[in-house]
Amino acid sequence: MTPLLFLSQQSPVNNVNGFTADPGSYEILSNYQGKNNVLKVDVSKAQGVLARYSLDQYRGRPITIEFSADVRREGSSGTLMWQMSNSPYYPEITAIQNAEPNKWHNMRGRVIVTPAQNGWSAIYLTNWGVPLNTTIYIANPIVTITTGNPFTPDFSLTSLKTIYTNHFKIGNIINDEYMTESYYNLLKHHYNSVIPQYNLVPSFLAPANKGGVYQWTDADRIVNQAIKDNMEVAHGMHLVWHESTPAWMTEGTREEVIQNMNNYITTVVRHFRGRINSWVVVNEAVRDGLTTRDARGDWRNCLNDSQNRINIHSPNNEWYNKLGSDYIELAFRAARAADPEITLYYNDHGLEDVNKAEVVRKMIQDINDRYKRETRGNRNLIDGVGSQAHIYDLNLNMNNVRAALDKLVSLGIEISITEMDIPIGGWPDVGEARGLDSVMSESDAIAQALLYARLMQLYKEYSSHISRVSFWCMDDNRSWLSKGNPTLFDFHLNAKLSFHAVSDPDGFIRQYGGRTRR
Repeated sequence: MTPLLFLSQQSPVNNVNGFTADPGSYEILSNYQGKNNVLKVDVSKAQGVLARYSLDQYRGRPITIEFSADVRREGSSGTLMWQMSNSPYYPEITAIQNAEPNKWHNMRGRVIVTPAQNGWSAIYLTNWGVPLNTTIYIANPIVTITTGNPFTPDFSLTSLKTIYTNHFKIGNIINDEYMTESYYNLLKHHYNSVIPQYNLVPSFLAPANKGGVYQWTDADRIVNQAIKDNMEVAHGMHLVWHESTPAWMTEGTREEVIQNMNNYITTVVRHFRGRINSWVVVNEAVRDGLTTRDARGDWRNCLNDSQNRINIHSPNNEWYNKLGSDYIELAFRAARAADPEITLYYNDHGLEDVNKAEVVRKMIQDINDRYKRETRGNRNLIDGVGSQAHIYDLNLNMNNVRAALDKLVSLGIEISITEMDIPIGGWPDVGEARGLDSVMSESDAIAQALLYARLMQLYKEYSSHISRVSFWCMDDNRSWLSKGNPTLFDFHLNAKLSFHAVSDPDGFIRQYGGRTRR
């Protein structure tokens, strides 16, 4: 790998290691807060892009980009993201979300650009939710570019969808990056079900302002292509999720907020009618850390609200603040009215925990019983429950997982595993996690694969109740938890031990089940 010689491209007066910004929005400081040669950018004067580095010389060539920079944000919150430009794809290299201000943060990551993608003109820094009165400082930006295509997927491996054809559908996410070349070929080979990763959440799809225009283009393109290639789109995620809700949707009186919800759900569900037959209507309404006493009480006291957030960076649940616990049932009723034929899901993480599974069971049972009494019929309002299965504990107690799954099975509705991944090292820093995959140790690789095998073994046992098992990202490099190497394929799209464990859980456990991590 040969680092680019940045200063040969532009005058040193106008850039820092080849990185510059919009005229009038920046200056170059000889030193600032312990760093030399710093690019200072005034967000209020930038035209949406805070800094950029040209890649024009690499158009049409397969390249791997490895990137690192120290970034400091003075006195504000929000997301800073290094991406690559050129529509329709905007690959993310690395990002930080609400990282501590007035402090240097190292942002680093890695991305592959294939020939079909390579119309990229630049690496650039952009922001979401960063106030205009913010100043950004960038120091030590380093880009290393290697030419040549590093993808080496083995398409002779029996596809996962074939292996599990008599049990359940096998799924993964689909996004702009995964629609390109090797990624998409691997997706089509192994999976018969896809979930658009972000294109269907309200913050991507809904108008920026009330009465505005919906952003259908990217979502339609992804959904239509998947259907064309015989992959079901299940599920549409998510219609109501407090972490992805434009502010206007929860503004106004109670009646106005209900109307906003109804209008949004009706518009989206009907737009995709006949293409998406299963929707996650409400996502992550129940909080974590529930006790046995909580689980024995009223489920309404166990919801995410302003006092019970996942962490200090999680947004308030404005749906709850405006509508109380009613927002869940109201959302499902709106979806049922929009299209009576589709399957409606509630989705949440942490359902391997018996207490949380019990609260979710009680919530769904209560809503379904009330709906059936009102309609004097046998049809449920909530048709399915999705267990995300983001697993951070390699010592997960499988007896607890079984007990929690039994609680969901008792509802008599569909079950899907919707977002499965197993990162090494516990919960990583999601805000700085992409592009940080690494070579796994043998003990870590075996421990991760064994847990995948044990979970898939359990899911096969319950396959009469489980409709599909979906993984959250194909490869470690592009995973949202990249730092923990959580997926079935590595950076080069080679199958990991975890893939083989999923392919043959019984055989893998026979071979490796007696081993320990250390």
